Amino acid sequence: MVEEIVRAFESDIESIPLSTITGETYNERIMKLCAHIMLGLWTRIALETGQKLTMTPYQYSLGIYHGQMNWVLNEALNYKDLPQVELSGTYGKRHALVAESYNKKGEERMRLVFALDEEDVKGRPLPMNYLLYDAPLTEFAIGPVLDAIKDALPKWVETIRARSEEPLSTYCKESLEFVDV
Repeated sequence: MVEEIVRAFESDIESIPLSTITGETYNERIMKLCAHIMLGLWTRIALETGQKLTMTPYQYSLGIYHGQMNWVLNEALNYKDLPQVELSGTYGKRHALVAESYNKKGEERMRLVFALDEEDVKGRPLPMNYLLYDAPLTEFAIGPVLDAIKDALPKWVETIRARSEEPLSTYCKESLEFVDV
């Protein structure tokens, strides 16, 4: 069943009109692509598992759903200044797939991480980030992003189905690099 979800996700992503996604800046175009990916994941996971994850920004602020896995982005949203798109759930502890742009030593970059609440500091959960993808905005490539998601998706779906953070947490710790915030 998990393999079917991964194949369905691949098919969903192939339907994204990549050539029509434009932007005045690299960040705008990349955040539009990430919004499409996250909306597709949100919908596919809801359809296949019955679980609705939380999106930030809210999914219906990002786009309009036309059925049949077809989302049209809300062009009124300022994607140029959007720093991140997040898809999260809480099964035991909170976990989130986060696509974010950030600045490192003067270079604008984009990364995709799983943020897992693993530790408490002063009674508040502290997310630990595990890197799926990282590149300068000018070198962003959709293929490696999708490959990273496809590799992690089976464990993420298992986490959602089992309502336990353990499958995804184990995958992240064993397969991904821990990175600072």
